[in-house]
Amino acid sequence: MKLPPPNTLGGWALAATGGVLQTLSLAPFELWWCLPLGLALWLVALKRDPVAGSFAYGLGLFGSGAHWIWVSMVTISATPLPIAVLLEVGFISVLAATFAVAGWLYRRLSPINPWLTFPALVVVTELLRTFAFTGFPWLFAGYGLMPSPWGHLGALVGVYGLSALAAVMAVALHHWRGWWALAPALAGMAWYSPTPPISTAEPVTVRLIQSSVPANEKWNPAWRDRIIERHLMPTLTADTDWVVWSENALPLLGAEADAYFDEMARQRPDLALFAGRLIEAEPDRTRRYYNAIDGVGAASGQHLKQRLVPFGEYVPLEGALRGLIDFFDLPLSTIVPGQGAQRLSAGGVTIGALICYEVAYPLLAWQGATDAQVLVSVSNDAWFGDSIARDQHLQMAQMRALELGLPMVRATNDGVTAVIDAQGRISARLENYAIGHLDDSFVPATTRTLYSLWGPWPVWGIAVALILANLVTASRRPTLPSKGRDR
Repeated sequence: MKLPPPNTLGGWALAATGGVLQTLSLAPFELWWCLPLGLALWLVALKRDPVAGSFAYGLGLFGSGAHWIWVSMVTISATPLPIAVLLEVGFISVLAATFAVAGWLYRRLSPINPWLTFPALVVVTELLRTFAFTGFPWLFAGYGLMPSPWGHLGALVGVYGLSALAAVMAVALHHWRGWWALAPALAGMAWYSPTPPISTAEPVTVRLIQSSVPANEKWNPAWRDRIIERHLMPTLTADTDWVVWSENALPLLGAEADAYFDEMARQRPDLALFAGRLIEAEPDRTRRYYNAIDGVGAASGQHLKQRLVPFGEYVPLEGALRGLIDFFDLPLSTIVPGQGAQRLSAGGVTIGALICYEVAYPLLAWQGATDAQVLVSVSNDAWFGDSIARDQHLQMAQMRALELGLPMVRATNDGVTAVIDAQGRISARLENYAIGHLDDSFVPATTRTLYSLWGPWPVWGIAVALILANLVTASRRPTLPSKGRDR
């Protein structure tokens, strides 16, 4: 097949198609074989039009996979249409620019073994997205391999390692003769299965409450009693060891909220309640809040959310936009990130806590899971509307459980509420928008995965070292005279 020329609309469209294919490899589509095809198209773009082609790949990826930001801005935050369009285009363009940076870097690499340099470049690009512009670690390539025969390797190398493996497959597609050498290794990795985590701990029963409150009605006084009732009765009547509420479950603040939770602890002192709530922080011209999980009754400790959601808990360029968007009239517009907090625990079980967006950060999850026996994640995915973001978010939660070898209980406002085992598989779930609760059990982990010992650092270190070594090699190459000078 003859490819369209680089630096043309056809060439950029081909690169953007690669980004769309990466989206199709992720939840909810899970067409994992689209991932190496998509990355192979990015590799083609890198060799023909590195910067513009890579930017087009990013536009295809985020335009197809992160367009749901629109729901948060328009449906929930009531952002005026012109401002929403500007923010949507700007957000996707900034994310796509991280691929353009990768293209600029690729142009300076020495033309040595692509089997090493391209996987390293994929990992470095995802590393950049993890930390740049406060971080948006979404749509990583490695998630696309979860439903593949190699998904179980996440327990060894994590999502970044799976991204590198997908890039190796892409190189094999680009240099098709390489499949003969790669096929035995892939077959061996598919056949190998790490020993499933085995726990000697006693099972813990848990009730996860899903209240299904529309995001734009949360602070409506007409909904107040209804929201409280949807949490109160299932909690007081629970015959489980634990009850977990979703993120920021009740429309209560300050002393009123404290009094409510004190009363809950008085009525059910035997019950370990993990409640998502807002806790007042030090004021800064306006009242500020931490987004938290609070241990109530037989539970103890407190977790403060460290990573906030763009267009959900804060809006970029807030100073310029305050007064133009209704979102700033809600308490959620004054969320500030927490730094340190007490470890959550109940009945001798130590918990790694993750609030909503935090589950997308592999390093944060790894750091928070030190000595943990279970992960507790709370979220309010109503901000995503009825979009593919819900499934993407759940897939990342499954990867965190697989990487760390820990079961996860995940309570959300309106879906997807689920219990995930230590191999990243969903053992029980509630359907989206259902009002009610999910009763299930989990076994606290007593063993660790290989990934949990070192986290993402080895893959990061190898990828960065390969790129730096390649750049040094490229800088030492003699500069050849141009043809113009020869003439």
